Amino acid sequence: RRLRVRPPRALRALVGRGEGIMAIAALCAAALVSVAPALSNSRTRTRPSVFLTREAEKNGALRSELESRGIKCAELPCIEHRKLDAYDTLADKLATGSWQWVIVTSPEAASLLTDAWICAQRPDLRIASVGAGTTSILRRGELEVYFEPSKATGKCLAAELPEAGPSTDPVLYPASARAASTVPDGLRVRGFEVVREDVYTTEPPDWSEEMREAAAQARFATFASPSAVEAWVDVASTQAVAICIGETSGKRAKELGFEHVHFPDKPGLKAWANLVEEVLMDGKQPGARSAEEESHDMSP
Repeated sequence: RRLRVRPPRALRALVGRGEGIMAIAALCAAALVSVAPALSNSRTRTRPSVFLTREAEKNGALRSELESRGIKCAELPCIEHRKLDAYDTLADKLATGSWQWVIVTSPEAASLLTDAWICAQRPDLRIASVGAGTTSILRRGELEVYFEPSKATGKCLAAELPEAGPSTDPVLYPASARAASTVPDGLRVRGFEVVREDVYTTEPPDWSEEMREAAAQARFATFASPSAVEAWVDVASTQAVAICIGETSGKRAKELGFEHVHFPDKPGLKAWANLVEEVLMDGKQPGARSAEEESHDMSP
């Protein structure tokens, strides 16, 4: 786009009086001040938009991080949370049970556990959290977290969770009905008794025709859970590049037919945002793994 910079009247007067060097320097400075915002806006407009698919009102942290880097975002929520009957008895289980650990593997489970804990009059709990995002919600609710695994996955949590208290005390696992059995299965193999309570589930929201069209034309989409990937595939194609928060969502995207799938080696907001920025700029975040690489690493 041709940029026209009109010098201020005072500068034109300097030129008219023959004060050439001062006038030229001042004109150059004025031109740079005028041109810089246009160039910055031009760079922002040329970046492709990325769609954020977490539940409505829960995309804020990632959106703020990306927009601070000049990346334009749009929200297409792929999931809604709904409490299940087991949630109604969770407070009683917290108050009356003797739990070796209470395991939390999602931000939504952290929120529901916090509410139930308050209803139960805040009993002492030994909590294990899958990672930093879940931990932040628990601590915001004044719950103490005693353990996080070295990598924010259910598989690592199940493999690394230490024994605490009498070995006869069971582990309580409040989770989504759609969560895989990775955590309880891994713990049972190690000798833990696990009580799983499906306290919520995820469902796809009703999308308008406009939202469906936007998804069909999307070039880049972020996913924070396998259920969000599944909901996207139900209403849109798999032609977009899937940029996932971690390995579990990334592998599910690959299974459902996304050709281009990326996820950071260690889940986390900063790592996720870094990866989004690199992928959008046609680069690749050092330390990031594609689903293809992960599958290759696990092959005989």
